[in-house]
Amino acid sequence: MLIEILGIVASLFVISAFLFKDIKIIRILDGIGALLYVIYGVLIQSYANILLNVVLVLVQVYHLTKLRKSEQVHSLNKE
Repeated sequence: MLIEILGIVASLFVISAFLFKDIKIIRILDGIGALLYVIYGVLIQSYANILLNVVLVLVQVYHLTKLRKSEQVHSLNKE
């Protein structure tokens, strides 16, 4: 039962990402959802689920890092 709740919580994070317009918030929520799905996949031993969501976590981390660097450059140009 607790494993199913984890899957539901992961789904809620991914679904909630669709409710925002700020790309940073979208990527954070989607990344959290994907990370929870990795844990869920491990618990149910679903290797396809694990692989997909590990890739999604890496994609979100990459884009968040890129966005953060872009924000830092933008703030330095304002000074």
